[in-house]
Amino acid sequence: MGKLRVTMLRYLTREDFRVLTAIEMGMKNHELVPGFLVAQIANVRSGGVHKMLQELCKHRLCTYERGKHYDGYRLTNMGYDYLALKVLSSRDILGGVGSQIGVGKESDIYVVTDTLGNPLCMKLHRLGRTSFRKLREKRDYHNKRHQMSWLYLSRLSATKEFAYMKALHARGFPVPRPVDCSRHCLIMELVDGHPLCNIHDVKDVPQLYSDLMDLIVKFANHGVIHSDFNEFNLMLDDSDKPVVIDFPQMVSTTHENAKMYFDRDVRCVQEFFKRRFGYESELCPNFEEDIQREYNLDKEIAASGYLREVQEFNQELQVGQDMQEAEQSEGSESEEEDDFNQEDTKQNQEEITELKLLTETLCKDLKDETSIGDLCEKLEDQSLEVVLEEEHEEKNDEEKRKTAKKCSKSKGKHLDHEARTALIRQLAKARELRQQAEENGEDPPILEDLIDDSFSDICSIKSFSTTTSSIAPREVKHRTHKDLQRREKKQISKKSLRVKGEANAFKRNKHENEAVIKESTGWDDY
Repeated sequence: MGKLRVTMLRYLTREDFRVLTAIEMGMKNHELVPGFLVAQIANVRSGGVHKMLQELCKHRLCTYERGKHYDGYRLTNMGYDYLALKVLSSRDILGGVGSQIGVGKESDIYVVTDTLGNPLCMKLHRLGRTSFRKLREKRDYHNKRHQMSWLYLSRLSATKEFAYMKALHARGFPVPRPVDCSRHCLIMELVDGHPLCNIHDVKDVPQLYSDLMDLIVKFANHGVIHSDFNEFNLMLDDSDKPVVIDFPQMVSTTHENAKMYFDRDVRCVQEFFKRRFGYESELCPNFEEDIQREYNLDKEIAASGYLREVQEFNQELQVGQDMQEAEQSEGSESEEEDDFNQEDTKQNQEEITELKLLTETLCKDLKDETSIGDLCEKLEDQSLEVVLEEEHEEKNDEEKRKTAKKCSKSKGKHLDHEARTALIRQLAKARELRQQAEENGEDPPILEDLIDDSFSDICSIKSFSTTTSSIAPREVKHRTHKDLQRREKKQISKKSLRVKGEANAFKRNKHENEAVIKESTGWDDY
């Protein structure tokens, strides 16, 4: 068991805490906070921020690191602890810090006292430990953020747990009484009892088993599931009454995996009683049958899984409203449909005449009757986008085939790709006009009749021109060799430079540039 070193807390000045707070504010959008940004945010009157930063780094309240693009300062766990303890002591919540009484996968537990000397419990969230780093995949604290600090996640976890404990304690659940919360530090009542994992003898084992199962059902009836209901998060007082602790992983009963979490809690209690006390019982709650919602506690505390359910419900409600509006509008549209049909027939005839005039102006130089027929057949069965993609692929295959044979002249004349694309679009438009004519009861024009065998002047013949380099092969080889030598020298110069101490990134880049200039002198003489 270790001890939180709070000796330096009484010797830190107001300016020191101002600098630590400046680093914390800078870490909202910086992984490493530059020194000038710390000085700008802190705005200390007497100045000397650099000297304060050196003293804080000496006592491990912050650390100086060299980054890839710039150097800066980062707040450590101890510095974050000092900021939280300073706030709690200023609120007259804490009067002293005692020894450590527990270590978890994501927290440290300490005994503390208030200003009157009454014992309390302090929980410091330590998210980001090596043994528990898949938190970003299992919990939704970060709200789909891709980059986040472990200190920030610890703060969110402490805030969530304080909200859970406050709501559960107000509803009469056997949980510790929450006192206050600051950053990643949570102050609660010190439970007078022992963890269930350290207890081997109980007066009434069946009664304890029944009480724990009733607690699981009571949580679910209020809309939440503990999700980690085991012997490590349960404590027994002197009268063998259970007290539940540790709530950051609590989820709503509307969560997509709610049944799995509920069954896992029940199974953990069953296996522990069978292993420790040799007690087996067939009586266990069922998630689908024994749960009767009494209160929406998940809505009050915004438990994990509830927000997603609310969004889906709102989407379904919006879809229902849209369907009702569509049904109401159908009656009014049917009355105006007859008037629009006459206007549509006139417009379709005008578009057909325009399309015929456009096809008549196609030039007679380029002819590709087979391609027009193929396009008509394709457009009868496929959509416009599919045909365009096939035409693009055929163009690429044709270019590869021609470059492989090294043909500069084509025996048959073919359409340019842009012209073919324009023709395809005209064919699609003609097909739509033909369908509309069928719907209006008119004789639909034949699709091939709308397109003439000739094409307009904007279509151009594909020309293949061979370009040769004007640079001699020996010169190209010489330049390539010089470029390779230049790259090798740059890599060697970067490996030889090793910066130590507190040299900033700007000065380090300056030294690297000077070294490169010295080594690159005389390249033009080669």
